[in-house]
Amino acid sequence: MGRFWRKVFVIYWKDLREEFRSADHLLATLVFGTMLVFVISFALELVEIGSAQVFPAVLWVSVFFMAVLALQRSFAKEQEDGTLDALLLASGDRSVLFYAKFLSSLTMLLLLEAIVVPLLWIFIEVETAKVTFWFFLAALLLGSWGLAAAGTLLNGITAQLPGARLLFPILTFPILIPLLIGAILCTQRALAGEVAPVLGWLYLLMIFDLVFTVLPLVLFDYVLEG
Repeated sequence: MGRFWRKVFVIYWKDLREEFRSADHLLATLVFGTMLVFVISFALELVEIGSAQVFPAVLWVSVFFMAVLALQRSFAKEQEDGTLDALLLASGDRSVLFYAKFLSSLTMLLLLEAIVVPLLWIFIEVETAKVTFWFFLAALLLGSWGLAAAGTLLNGITAQLPGARLLFPILTFPILIPLLIGAILCTQRALAGEVAPVLGWLYLLMIFDLVFTVLPLVLFDYVLEG
């Protein structure tokens, strides 16, 4: 098991170094997320809607689109360079590749959120008096975890298919609907300081994350066939 996670860490660290060495894609995703925040907050200035009501939906729409842009790169570089088969041979167990890609995608997504979420919070002017911050952070982490896990699995499925860039978002959204509903409702209640009514949704997020984190142990050997 120790050897398994050492391989995961090696590929994970390689991906992070490559992302930061040529940060064009990362910066483009960050600019997209930031511009999305500016445009939405500007549009909201023209209507009379409570910030606590609109913030959760705007937050998760922004996170979802950033995740789609970030996750599309999971296997793209190896395919462009023709090194995916070599990486599969080097890793041995194909689930090693999944966990490395999942962890690198989750890391990048959390780094993007660390910039975009505070900006959104400031521009929409969310009141902090009633916010249950631990529940808000738990919903954000669990939602991001699910996005990265399910997105990495689906990206692996579509990576070697024609039109992968088009297929990936089409397949991703329907599967992520339960996750997005739960994350939005948990975020909304966290802002209102009412945790108890949505504990069931928090448990659903945990189950969703567990399923899409464990499932690749069984499926990922077949996902990258061909």
